[in-house]
Amino acid sequence: MTRLNSMRVSVRATPPEEVYAVEAEYAGVTIPLTRNQVNGMHTGTFDLTPIPYGPYTLKVTAYDRYGDASTVQRLVHRYAPPTMWVVSPRPYTPITRGTPIVARCVGTPPYSCLNFRAVVFSQMRKAETVTGGPSTLPGAMEIILPPLSPPLQSGEVLTIRLQSENPGGGTLTMPASYGMYAPAYYVEESPKLSVVQRAPGAIIDFDATRILFLDHNYLLGVVDRATELVTYIGELQPPTPHTTTEDYGALTPSGVVMQSWNGYLFAWANGLFSRTERRGWIDAVNGDSLLWMTPDEDRINLLTLTTDVDTTFHLRPGTTTPFQADIADSGDIYYSTYEEPSIRGPGELRLGNHPGYLQRPITDGTNVAGRWWNGAVCSSYLYTADGQEVFLGDSRQGNAAGLLLHAGYTAFLKSDGAVNQVWVRTPAGDLHQLSDLPTSSRFDQQRLRIGHDGISDTGDVVFLNDGKRYIGRPGEEPEEIGSDLGHARWFDGGWYVTLGNTLFEVATGDGMTGDGAVATEGMAGRPVMERPEKGLELMYTAPLAADTAEPPAPDPGEPEAAPDTFDDVEAAPLSGDLASAGALGDPPPAAMGCSAGRSAAGQNAGLQGAAALASALVGLTLARRGRRRCSSTAPRAALATGPERERLDELLNDHGRARRDPIARRRLTPRSVDRAQKDPSSGSTSGA
Repeated sequence: MTRLNSMRVSVRATPPEEVYAVEAEYAGVTIPLTRNQVNGMHTGTFDLTPIPYGPYTLKVTAYDRYGDASTVQRLVHRYAPPTMWVVSPRPYTPITRGTPIVARCVGTPPYSCLNFRAVVFSQMRKAETVTGGPSTLPGAMEIILPPLSPPLQSGEVLTIRLQSENPGGGTLTMPASYGMYAPAYYVEESPKLSVVQRAPGAIIDFDATRILFLDHNYLLGVVDRATELVTYIGELQPPTPHTTTEDYGALTPSGVVMQSWNGYLFAWANGLFSRTERRGWIDAVNGDSLLWMTPDEDRINLLTLTTDVDTTFHLRPGTTTPFQADIADSGDIYYSTYEEPSIRGPGELRLGNHPGYLQRPITDGTNVAGRWWNGAVCSSYLYTADGQEVFLGDSRQGNAAGLLLHAGYTAFLKSDGAVNQVWVRTPAGDLHQLSDLPTSSRFDQQRLRIGHDGISDTGDVVFLNDGKRYIGRPGEEPEEIGSDLGHARWFDGGWYVTLGNTLFEVATGDGMTGDGAVATEGMAGRPVMERPEKGLELMYTAPLAADTAEPPAPDPGEPEAAPDTFDDVEAAPLSGDLASAGALGDPPPAAMGCSAGRSAAGQNAGLQGAAALASALVGLTLARRGRRRCSSTAPRAALATGPERERLDELLNDHGRARRDPIARRRLTPRSVDRAQKDPSSGSTSGA
């Protein structure tokens, strides 16, 4: 049996001195077999591309010099594996214990799907196998997951692996250990969360008008929140089998910035990608300013996004310690390194001088705060606009993301002698303890937004404890609002949670949302629009898709065929926030002050790594060279094409269905971005 687009035939004909010629016939095609003078084997290769799937007789005939022939025959099946996918709900979708999950397996004619089953597991339950039954589709099987035992509970990250019998023998698993990302579903049943909007992939960032997302096929896109039109702006390069870094990004006033796992960063401003190739890591972004570091971390550059101009911000040849910064709305930059005990600010400004490793400073444009880790405790200090230094307290963990600043309020972690509790300082200088829980609390942070999302205009603070998310208010008991999956953010006068592909609004204790409207029942929301009917280009706009998923891309045929039209950049993971051990030498030594990972899509502890799953696209600032690495694993998807396809563009809609277009598939690499913008015939157009 073979599933390839070619079949190599190798035979031995004896006695060799009497063999004059050997030929092979398969599916009505006859080819000569060539003798290898070294080993005496006769070989040849059939092109199976035009041959339909099915069983055919392979006949090999050897002739002697007198025309006498000897023939052997074998039945060889040309087949394609069955197609398996989760029909509903779509990947990254939050679900409840009552949400039906439907999976389907369709055989490739003339073969049927056999022994279809789903293996369901999470960080809270052992693997459970559910067997499929007949489908209304010919040659297909279907699974509707029954209620699991024990029932699903909020905070679970459900992973589903589909299996069936391979016509070529053995068991076929989708997704494999490496390849298409295993669809994850986030169980959330909080009645205080109301659906505002959904995206075709894991949400990375949002603002008043847009949602930035990355889908499970690595397509990067933006949803227009008013029209619900989706603009696909490019495709990130899928990871290698050994990738431990992650992709992350953010919306900017002029567009999008995105960091790829392979050490390249991309800036999309005013509808165009930057043509400048930048290799390194994004450290901070705000407004029109972006700070990024070179792979060796010796140079820190300041990129002005709208002009696409880099200037050198900081040089430190031969450094072995991290650079960490925050950018105020005004453009002022505050940063820290381990070489200096003080926070550096505009001009020659220096704030604080304390022993230990200085963590990432945070500013709200008025005040500045920092934390120093001395190996035993992490000490937090606040620097006010009138020049005061205020000691906030010590925490027992060296978490670089242990501070929040907003509107003059400062939230910080402080040890009660056993665990960390949450405190807040008001603009007037009053201190309030917001938590008194038996286990340590931590702040709900997101990469490129560290220190800014979890505190409201009135000093309410979101924090996480023991798998749950709370809002803390002075003088009140913490209010539980759901599980700790996803990421909470104060925005436009209200609390929001991004979880997987869904943006939720949080109802406060009085049942009201941030704008004063009465919250709907939990998990309610507006319907999404219908899917597009035609394939579109890779800078294209389409309606927001429905909640069911189409089959994944068809089998590419030749497994070893490499996509030769992409100009892909295969860069090794670099040292930095997302350093890969051994990528540039030996792993760095462990050190204090490593921050815990988070993601845009939620947590997947024990399944996708110790940190959160994102779409685990975004997370806390992680340790760089010279510090312990804490990284989370992002959703992964493998897309491939065969060499026979003559630059066909397999354009995936937001359900993962492969569509073809006579242009070369564009992946986001510096060269492909540049070529797409210079060559009008490439088919790439600017999206709205």
